[in-house]
Amino acid sequence: MRALQTHLATRASFVNVLDEQKMQTHQDINVEQTKRVLHVIDEQGKLRLGVDANVYLWELTGTKRYLTLLRLPIIRSIANLAYWLFARNRYRLSRVLTGQSKCKQCDL
Repeated sequence: MRALQTHLATRASFVNVLDEQKMQTHQDINVEQTKRVLHVIDEQGKLRLGVDANVYLWELTGTKRYLTLLRLPIIRSIANLAYWLFARNRYRLSRVLTGQSKCKQCDL
């Protein structure tokens, strides 16, 4: 996420969903759901989730153009399934790969 922030500079702002004060402006977003899947509100105000949110952010950076392939119909279905499986099991995967199920809370 930090690499993405570096590439985006001022093109996107990241909001810590645990900061109740900042979430006042995003009351239509369920905080519990944001812990399960990445949420992005694009420049038109459209809510993007999961793979679509990731692809959108990387498109803003002008790098990793190959990720737009994930929006093709058949590939999109497979990518969404893979994303949901990863998101559901990310703490277990983290424990296996790093020895910790969660990292320290970061400041965004």
